[in-house]
Amino acid sequence: MRYRVLGALELRDGEGWASLGPAKWRTLLAVLLCHANQTVSTERLLDELWGEGRAPQSATKLLQTYVSRLRQTMGDEAGQTLITEKQGYKAQGYRLAVEAAEFDAHRFEQLVEEGRRCLDREAPETAAERLREALAMWRGTPFADVPPTPAVAAEASRLEECRLQAVDARIDADLRCGRHTAVLRELEALTVEHPFREELRGRLMLALYRSGRQADALAVYRDLHRLLNEELGVEPTPPLRGLHERILNADASLMAPAAPEADRPSPAPRKAPRGPRQLPPASPAFTGRHGEVAVIQALMDAAGDPATDEGGRSVVLAAIDGTGGVGKSTLAIHVAHQLADRFPDGQLYVDLYGATAGQSALDPGEVLGRFLRALGVDGSNVPADADEASAQFRSLAAGRRLLVILDNAASVDQVRPLIPAGPGCAALVTSREMLTTLEGATHLHLDVLPQDQAVALLERVVGAERVGAEPAEAEEITRLCGGLPLALRIAGARLAARPAWPLRTLVTKLTDARGRLDELRFGDLAVRISFQVSYEAFRLGRRSDDLDAVRAFRLLSVVHGHDMSVPVAAALLDLPADRTENALERLVDAQLLESRDSVRYHMHDLLRLFASELAEQEEPEAERSAALERALTRYAATAQRAVTLLDPLRPWPRHPVEGPAVPLDGHDEAERWLKAELPNLLAAVAQAAEPARPEAIARLGLRLARALQWFLFPRAHAQDLSTVNELAIETARRLGDRESEAWALDGLSAAYWLLHSYDEVREALESALEIWRELGHREGELRSACNLADALCELGLFEEAITAQERQLALARAAGDLSAEVIGLGNLGRAHRGLGRPEDALTCFKESLEYARRTGNIHLEGFALYEIGITYMEQGRFPEGRTHMDQALPVWKRPGTYESWRGHTWSGLFPACMTLQIGPGPH
Repeated sequence: MRYRVLGALELRDGEGWASLGPAKWRTLLAVLLCHANQTVSTERLLDELWGEGRAPQSATKLLQTYVSRLRQTMGDEAGQTLITEKQGYKAQGYRLAVEAAEFDAHRFEQLVEEGRRCLDREAPETAAERLREALAMWRGTPFADVPPTPAVAAEASRLEECRLQAVDARIDADLRCGRHTAVLRELEALTVEHPFREELRGRLMLALYRSGRQADALAVYRDLHRLLNEELGVEPTPPLRGLHERILNADASLMAPAAPEADRPSPAPRKAPRGPRQLPPASPAFTGRHGEVAVIQALMDAAGDPATDEGGRSVVLAAIDGTGGVGKSTLAIHVAHQLADRFPDGQLYVDLYGATAGQSALDPGEVLGRFLRALGVDGSNVPADADEASAQFRSLAAGRRLLVILDNAASVDQVRPLIPAGPGCAALVTSREMLTTLEGATHLHLDVLPQDQAVALLERVVGAERVGAEPAEAEEITRLCGGLPLALRIAGARLAARPAWPLRTLVTKLTDARGRLDELRFGDLAVRISFQVSYEAFRLGRRSDDLDAVRAFRLLSVVHGHDMSVPVAAALLDLPADRTENALERLVDAQLLESRDSVRYHMHDLLRLFASELAEQEEPEAERSAALERALTRYAATAQRAVTLLDPLRPWPRHPVEGPAVPLDGHDEAERWLKAELPNLLAAVAQAAEPARPEAIARLGLRLARALQWFLFPRAHAQDLSTVNELAIETARRLGDRESEAWALDGLSAAYWLLHSYDEVREALESALEIWRELGHREGELRSACNLADALCELGLFEEAITAQERQLALARAAGDLSAEVIGLGNLGRAHRGLGRPEDALTCFKESLEYARRTGNIHLEGFALYEIGITYMEQGRFPEGRTHMDQALPVWKRPGTYESWRGHTWSGLFPACMTLQIGPGPH
């Protein structure tokens, strides 16, 4: 298990980062993480969760429930990670066992400490790398979605201070490496944000002085001197006064030192530049990509010396691929400028027009002619034959140190003749498609920017002051742009051209999904045109599966969801699975789709908007609706099949969906499918509930919501359970479907139950019961009446619970529904126990157990055994209690049971074991 708090609180179990639902769960985990590997007392946790002295009477029980739910979410039912510290059989506190590598805050502090040690040993380049890596872990305000309890607020404040110190140390490292110009804007923004921090003022003064701006450096000191004097009545500290004096005297020793040899070897002396210099200007807004830059630089370090053949015998070749607008060309040109001094014999550049609107891809022969002429070959001596020209180019490159940038390539065939030869040469190739058959190439796939780098790019274009004034809006712009550098550059350019606009204005314009691509164009830049180039390549039909691919691209946008599996895509497209997979893989090749494993495909948000536009233009409404219905049918049919496999004893489904389901082999595969598809299933319910949807699609949403009930409730997904049932209620009322409305109200009560909102449970169930009685629906009335009696027990209204339960039992006996009678007897027993009538309670529970065994339902058997054991425990009859708890434990280990009840049973068993000084039984 891994944890992140440098932003919203998230945890990861190997399948992806996820947030916790209820605020109390987040608070509990946050407090435990604030004191990782330390015991936090129960009293302290109660104060953190409810406020000092304000915890309700049931707080201890609620805390135990939260701990149990948290363990279940973490897959830690045995309590080996979230450890209960006990004195006797009573919990005294809890401790979360966390390794440093599992926790982003701990890893951040480790990297910062490594960076500081590198600074101490005069290795500033390495220090800067470590500190950048540490700062890249930040996603926003620490514990951003956690209520600010005393412990959380204190830890968030401490981490913010650590971050600022890390930023200061990283700037110190950059200054020692001579990057004073690069840090100027950042320092200016930081000193505005933290005007009294003298170390930042000092670094800004030094950076300005090294940039030839002595007067500005002195002005920074004067501003601080005035501020300290007026606000605090103090003078700057002696170190800052000393720096001011040295700048005033134009001290030459303050200028940037050379990089220490121990940190980065000095490059070998190069010959005076004599070759072509064709690199376009580097983008001043280039941001991030530290890992990719480091990989390319390391590759270029392997380029040999043609004079000695040192370092290797073949050209160094890096191929950068990625979707349109992701910044491939910008990265290649940026790195090429950094590497230029290593290639004194020339840097050749060409845009191959492989993905340029209105341009045909360049012929390799034409490019070779340009290269040869740039290297001094007379135009009349350039061979007309491309193979001969390629051979002549390789001959000229041999024995030289040349860097060749082949930008925007269309194919391997276009690139291959343009690769130089010899140990002193290197080539950087960019393309949308991954050039997998390019021999000897190291491939780098470029993804969208993470949020911190996306905000930094926006800041470079717009200015630190405007971004700093509206940080939340800046983050929202990066989200709406999907981290795509082209979209961010356009958004930034629009803001820069309109200095009076607040960032909120652009956020408002981009929030409208249907018009977002219209907003993302400025001058000669447009996100839509960049995507159109890739799409149009398929329309040419270069391969037999291209027509399937263009249709798939359009129709994938019809279904809302995070990603899509091949079986669901096959239903959407109404194609066999093999043809579907071929079409999807073609889209992956063209960077119009992402494949994160062998079975699931994801489309970038902006590409999805573009695909949606095309679908509306080129696919009839009837086909779009039919495609959506086919996909939702596959989702709903498979969800029904999956929950049946999870819980074979449940009589399900009452209204089966007609359509083929994804094949699932047993309980484990059903669980994996539901976990993997859950975000898509939730999105499907929401999409089906949209008012404009046809009735057939709306009813599929109702059946899917009903199926998800039996997956979400046992796993305590309260918020998701609430959302799907609220949507189902709206849909059922729109359709006039009273039965579905009542089932959804019953499901909504289950969500409220998980949130311990028992008044809302009662309200939802009473509304459901009113409908059931109106319809004469005995099965529904029995279920909701049982749940209502249970809720009344939780509210402490035991007499009301008995009255309600006796009515339910009469209905169950009249209907001959033995399972409903089992549940009713259990609820009746709980009400008697609540009124202090343990013998009456035991009578009910034992009768419930007898009937449960007749039904063969292991759920009901386990609940009855547990309740008998708890009742004996409360009477001090520990041997009898231990016997029944021992029998309950193996029930919860069987497939299809509520596994969280295993933890409840262990907790109930513990007092007996302690009192009798024995361990649990053979199970």
